[in-house]
Amino acid sequence: MAKLMSKKTREIVQTVSVLVVVILFIVFYIVFPLITVPDLMARAEKEQFDDPEFTLANDPAHFIEMGLNPDTFTVITRDNVNLASLFFRPDSAEFDSALGTAILVHAGDSDRTALGPYIPPLLEAGFDVVIYDQRACGLSGGVWHTAGRYESDDLVDMIAELNIHDQLINPIVTVGFGVGADAVRRAAIDEQRIDYTVLVSPFLTGIRWMDDRIDHKDALWIPFANTVYYWWFKKISGFPYDKTTVDDLRPLSVRTALILPNDILESEAAAKLIEISPSDILNVVPYPPDDSAMIKTVVGLVRDFRKPLE
Repeated sequence: MAKLMSKKTREIVQTVSVLVVVILFIVFYIVFPLITVPDLMARAEKEQFDDPEFTLANDPAHFIEMGLNPDTFTVITRDNVNLASLFFRPDSAEFDSALGTAILVHAGDSDRTALGPYIPPLLEAGFDVVIYDQRACGLSGGVWHTAGRYESDDLVDMIAELNIHDQLINPIVTVGFGVGADAVRRAAIDEQRIDYTVLVSPFLTGIRWMDDRIDHKDALWIPFANTVYYWWFKKISGFPYDKTTVDDLRPLSVRTALILPNDILESEAAAKLIEISPSDILNVVPYPPDDSAMIKTVVGLVRDFRKPLE
């Protein structure tokens, strides 16, 4: 009888153990990702923006308070996302015509107001300046962020819209920060109207972007977190694209200034991009020590891009 009870006890323990493992698997790989992924990759007001009728006014008040006088316009992307956009012109008393067009693309966890400090010095240098809230940011529509894939299409749509309305003056310079830099890098591969790019802290691969999202949001670590979260991101958002790796990097195709902090500069992805890109178009720029130095560096690169690489 004791042996029989012992056998039954072992069977119960084994059954309970299997159930616990199954429950933990369901919790950590199904329930938890379903809760976590929207927090990682969707905008905070997801429920409002899920309604196709919901829009925000393209309010330029922040920039008017800075003493600027932007024109407002909206670009509708190929997947029907409204991009709240602003156009700034240099002082007509100093410039008969702009010396070029600078399009600035903010980082993923900010909005166009973060670009405010860059606008006055670029206007003083004689450039038209265009900024916009990226999809799922600020006053633009859209629910989900991506690793630059859809954001690059948005930038191409922006350039096409400006071109249709004769608001592009060459050279066309695109400046991106974070995932905005990945959007600029991707767009420049096929968008031949772009003459020059400045890339500040691009993620370069979808893997690095997802790792950053997990770290930034302090998401609970689970085994294979990057793969699990990205898989559920695709399922929930409906975006068909797989996360990119170092093997997916393509050479830079236009004159480019690359500004990376040392930890990213020493990464495999950065080394690969530098290796495969023509040395006569790539300028790797030391990372500035503070925000003021960053503004000075970026504006100087835009203003002086015609100078030969050292």
